[in-house]
Amino acid sequence: MIELKRAFPELGRAHQEQGYLNLAYGSRREAIFAFDQATRHNPALIASWQKLAELNRAAGQNEAAARAENQAHRIQSLPELLRAAMHMMHEGRLIKAEAACKRFLREQPQHIEGMRILADIANRLGATDEAEFLLESASAFAPENDDVRMDLVQILKKRQKFEKAHAMACELAARQPDKPVIKSMLAIETMQIGRHEEACALFDEVLEDYPNDPATLVSKGHALKTMGRDDEAVASYQAAASHNPLLGDAWFSLSNLKTHKFSGEEIQIMQAALTHPATNHMSLVNIHFALGKAYEDAGQFEKAFRHYDDGNEAKKRQIGYTANAMQAELEAQKAACTPDLFEKQSGKGHGAPDPIFIVGLPRAGSTLIEQILASHSQIDGTLELPNILSLAHRLRGKKRSDSDAVAYPANLYDLSAEELQQMGRDFIEETK
Repeated sequence: MIELKRAFPELGRAHQEQGYLNLAYGSRREAIFAFDQATRHNPALIASWQKLAELNRAAGQNEAAARAENQAHRIQSLPELLRAAMHMMHEGRLIKAEAACKRFLREQPQHIEGMRILADIANRLGATDEAEFLLESASAFAPENDDVRMDLVQILKKRQKFEKAHAMACELAARQPDKPVIKSMLAIETMQIGRHEEACALFDEVLEDYPNDPATLVSKGHALKTMGRDDEAVASYQAAASHNPLLGDAWFSLSNLKTHKFSGEEIQIMQAALTHPATNHMSLVNIHFALGKAYEDAGQFEKAFRHYDDGNEAKKRQIGYTANAMQAELEAQKAACTPDLFEKQSGKGHGAPDPIFIVGLPRAGSTLIEQILASHSQIDGTLELPNILSLAHRLRGKKRSDSDAVAYPANLYDLSAEELQQMGRDFIEETK
């Protein structure tokens, strides 16, 4: 079983079998951990939900038992073909899952849960536009279904439609102002559009209902870090880690600040978390990377590299990367992108010689976009030329001299289309 979980760390059925083995050995606590992991990796495992309900009730955890029972009932109530599609989706068989779900929806095209499952499959396949369309349609068919709207918020965020995602989160919060999961979602979407003070206030409201909730503390830490309040961010991350030492996201967030030095006690806690049966695979990855940073700062480079290596190896198992699969994908692209294909598409596009401005936040992929465009024989990547800043400065000066202006935008994102076009014309003249 250990080797199976090592090879397939997110296989829900493997964790379910581990749960049954733990029960056979009388390890009820470890069984709860295993069944919980099984449902996280595959929510369609009814048997795991039922066992969680049984074990939690026996342990006096009635609220957790009720949640597990509700989930088991919800999955059982789904048509058999949709349950099969869910199993296939969570086991990585996405094409088969898609075919099964579409076959069902041809018979019942407005089945809300079927549309949600197909949207989830589309999202996993990278077809986020299809996922958005499906969820918007489902929302029109069932306007009171908050689960559909919550799914849609996540897709809108993934498609970088942050304002639209925030607006929908506001609608949900207005309808259910006392539901913590929706308030937490609103806080995250508020943070996404740059209103960090407001987001922190919302996180605090969630923490009033669920004191010391680790996930909320981590999210609040992200907002504090973005505002430059690093000491408060550290405190929030440390609080999250103290209340759930197995939460790899909290430890990695501390290491990712680049300025936090882990104490000897923190290192011991992280080391213990690596061998704890309830630590999920992604947390293992993050804890390995955090330990790598901790030992690097301590000058223990051999240990640091060992944890970096273990973290990378665990991440590789999770994503299932192989050089052969990547090579096959590249060969398929070459086979599809023939000279004939480009000949058929000739004449399309815009022939204007205007400069192309690529803007984005750090790590948003803007450098990759520049490299892709610059690979064209008629496009030259000019890197981050100082001309842009000087032109923006000049435009700011013109704007300030305008007696009707009360303020000028602080960055390029706030320039009007006309101002950006003028910047482009000035840029061409200055770089000839």
